[in-house]
Amino acid sequence: MNEPAAGDQITEELNDSLHLTDADNLDGTDDADEEPPAGRIREGLPATFRMRHDAHYVDELMSRTAHDTPAPVPERTDSRAAGDAPVSPTLTGPALGLIADRLESLVTHQSAARPQFASPSLIAQSVQVEFLRVTRLARAAATLQQHEPPTRVEVSAREIVDASVRAAAPVARLAGIEFDISVDDAAFEILAEPSQVVLGLVGTVDAVVDMLLSDPRRQPGRDGRQPPARISISLQTVRVRPAIIIDVFCPTLIVGGGQASRFFENGGDDYRGAPAAGVLLAAAAHIVRAHGGRADVKRHAASGATITYVFPQTP
Repeated sequence: MNEPAAGDQITEELNDSLHLTDADNLDGTDDADEEPPAGRIREGLPATFRMRHDAHYVDELMSRTAHDTPAPVPERTDSRAAGDAPVSPTLTGPALGLIADRLESLVTHQSAARPQFASPSLIAQSVQVEFLRVTRLARAAATLQQHEPPTRVEVSAREIVDASVRAAAPVARLAGIEFDISVDDAAFEILAEPSQVVLGLVGTVDAVVDMLLSDPRRQPGRDGRQPPARISISLQTVRVRPAIIIDVFCPTLIVGGGQASRFFENGGDDYRGAPAAGVLLAAAAHIVRAHGGRADVKRHAASGATITYVFPQTP
């Protein structure tokens, strides 16, 4: 046997015993014994990446760069869902107040721009009334975010009645609803913020009108036996524990038992058909409570309901 042939035979036997498939690799260097270069970064994956089995790990990879380090996720200590962002009342209140200020300014300019001696058309009156209602709604929403005490001055029952009639009577009239208001002692005075008291009272009329118009059970055109809608407001004065009691009575207002217990809470289910009514009633209750009074609603056995506000004479 010559030397080359013997060498080939020895090589084949070594391959069989070491389970090698390629004899050429015997002459190469062993990659497993080499240390990776210092500072070498794996391309395409983050340096801190560890294989996970989450369904969204690919999306997370695609959102990172090769040098990103994942920030620790703090534990949630509250019960809000992960997607819920906290609402800051300090941001919401001033913004709503600014909107209400601008709307009130527009109403003032619109009134000044109207011809003084020309009678506005019915359409123009309707637009003006709706404009005023939107303004009151914005002011009511801003009032709900307000926690400062009211600015109290002496205001008489007559002043409350006059301002309320001017604002509420056109709303009821355009909705086809009868409206009346009475007071037993017009000279009786309380310490209150006049604009807030009127806002609560007129806003209540706006709310009742919305509830009547949106209630499918009230269809006078279909059922002639239903009495015409009416809103009656009475201001009663009390001398023993001085206060003004304001009753807003509507004989055709339907209030369920559950809704009555949450009447001033602006519940979404209670005011699904008239969402503005929930805001207006909640604001009215907020105003009277800020004055040290109370708000209540009473369902009548026959039909209808009475909304009551009690304003004490002094704080």
